[in-house]
Amino acid sequence: MNMEFGNQRTARKREIRTRAPTACQTCRLRKTRCDNTRPTCSYCAVQGMECNYPETSPHQNQVGFDSGNPSNNEVLQRLNHIAGLLENIKSEGSTSSTRSLKEGFFELAMQNTSPIADSLPGSNPSSTSTASIDDRGADNDPRVLYMASSGENMLRWPIFNKVITEAEKHIRSFLLDSLDNQPRSMQAPRQVGIGSFVDEIPRLCRKYFLLCHRRNPIVDLDSLDRYAKEVTVQGLGWDGPSCQVLLACALASCTSSKFVPLADDMPANLDALQAPPMSDANLDLAETYFHAAKQRFGFLHTSPTDIQCFLLAGSYHRHAIRPLQAWFCYQQASCRLEVRLRSLCREQWTADDNYHNLESRLYWSCIQAEHEMQSELPLWSSGLESLGYSDPFPKFSRRSSSSYDEMDEDQDFAVKPGFELDGTEEEKGWKFYIGSICNRRTTNDIVSDMWCQGEKGWTKDIPGLLRKTMDAERVVTSWYQISVSGIQSQKDNPDLRFFFRGRYHMALERIYRPAFYLAMHFQGMPAFIRKNNAMWAEVFHLAQKAIDNCVTLIPSYWYQFRHEWIWNVVRASFACAVHILGAVLYQLEASRDPSTWQVRLPSNWTALVRLSIRTLKHWSSESTDLEVMASTLERMYQGTCRLANVRPDLHLL
Repeated sequence: MNMEFGNQRTARKREIRTRAPTACQTCRLRKTRCDNTRPTCSYCAVQGMECNYPETSPHQNQVGFDSGNPSNNEVLQRLNHIAGLLENIKSEGSTSSTRSLKEGFFELAMQNTSPIADSLPGSNPSSTSTASIDDRGADNDPRVLYMASSGENMLRWPIFNKVITEAEKHIRSFLLDSLDNQPRSMQAPRQVGIGSFVDEIPRLCRKYFLLCHRRNPIVDLDSLDRYAKEVTVQGLGWDGPSCQVLLACALASCTSSKFVPLADDMPANLDALQAPPMSDANLDLAETYFHAAKQRFGFLHTSPTDIQCFLLAGSYHRHAIRPLQAWFCYQQASCRLEVRLRSLCREQWTADDNYHNLESRLYWSCIQAEHEMQSELPLWSSGLESLGYSDPFPKFSRRSSSSYDEMDEDQDFAVKPGFELDGTEEEKGWKFYIGSICNRRTTNDIVSDMWCQGEKGWTKDIPGLLRKTMDAERVVTSWYQISVSGIQSQKDNPDLRFFFRGRYHMALERIYRPAFYLAMHFQGMPAFIRKNNAMWAEVFHLAQKAIDNCVTLIPSYWYQFRHEWIWNVVRASFACAVHILGAVLYQLEASRDPSTWQVRLPSNWTALVRLSIRTLKHWSSESTDLEVMASTLERMYQGTCRLANVRPDLHLL
């Protein structure tokens, strides 16, 4: 048996193994399967190429193509070209990511803003655009809008070199830089059964209608009425309508129903200026409703109700001073709206009458929300604005009498005595909504045009900058006059009048900022530029307007209720205080030379800056970036007081 086993192994060794067919030289070079058809394989036959097999080729020992064959040379040239392209892509890709991070935003933010550099005629400013992932075109570049609107960019102005640290010069964004210091997650609200609050839903939805909707008419009120009734009778579901009702209740709970306008006569002692009256907003209750709504986000899709939910969620996050969370919600709303609009397959997207102009409102609400956030965040938008929507603005559609007005009188759905909202009031709220969109788009277009070349561009064409500034001032002033024309007195919609006035002065602050920059750095300008007295007279006239405008704004920014724009307002207070400090630092130098241009400082400039610090500290417990801004402004204020030999009196805070 052993002998037989050994013979079997010997016989197996003697078996002749057949060799697999060898591919032709072309297919071997391409590293693809060859069908071994003789004399020419299928691939070579289709390409019209010479097909050589190793065993039949006259040059069996040669590796590669025949250099004398034109077809082979063509293949080699194509392969070399492809290899070169790959190498170029690899080399560019290895550096583009670095440039996109360092130069695309970091270097743009930290560039030298000295007016002396590159101010001579004929010199070209170094371009800050780089081949990176952020190069998406100059239109609506958030970095330009952010530089024009943020207070962080002002910290790099040379006028502040004596009161700012090197680390503070490199602050890109107080919010983005403080992300590592943010709590890892928002504190979960107290777990309370939402069922116990269902009876409050009709009242809170009516409060939302009276206070929130007229400032930002996102939802369709007839649908919200119906959803609120269904939830009251059938209970909460896990769908978009229930989510929308909960979000409306959350917004109503965190909104104050009392509004006491700021007195026109400012007290002489700003340190004694009182905060707004106590609000009746219930933030704990608002968080409970919002937490219940957030549990339903996973069930939302692309219906109008679902898109409204993300817009309402973004609005709530802005009330709660959670700007990044608001940005995420707005991006969700914009992306889902784009999917919806593209799925409709219409040659021109027009407002759908079946939704009471709802699609148009959703579109412009998304655009407005992104624009307002981009002025404070250097983040790219969703691209919804380039979609090609046809309606210039939403159209006001007077709705029928609310179903709330037809409810039984024995049901307590009243908010508080004194709330009345008729068609005229709703139309005024719609006017504020349209006016806000117009103001934001106009201001963004103006400042983007003025800042497209940055500070260096202003020194090269100061007369052109002055023309743009005065034209922009006329446009914004005309908008304000038209907007408040229907509001006759302070008692007539004081909150809307207050918001219109705030938007007007905020737009002026950004329009005057370039001229203010030139005035503050007058002494660093070349001699031939400083000789044009007529031009500089206009520059300093606008700079004085900028200072006076900030004097008006800082008390208004302190006197604020919780609303959707509170984070933007508090940040704007920081920028106004930086304006005041810049004017003080300039005047310290200018006072030594009576022949140079002077600015008129407010007599209470220390109290104004302290009031801005109070504003930041008042809201700093809700957002870490505001806390950092408050400490930065306080250090700048102390440094300026030391140079001016003035007591800071920080104990008054």
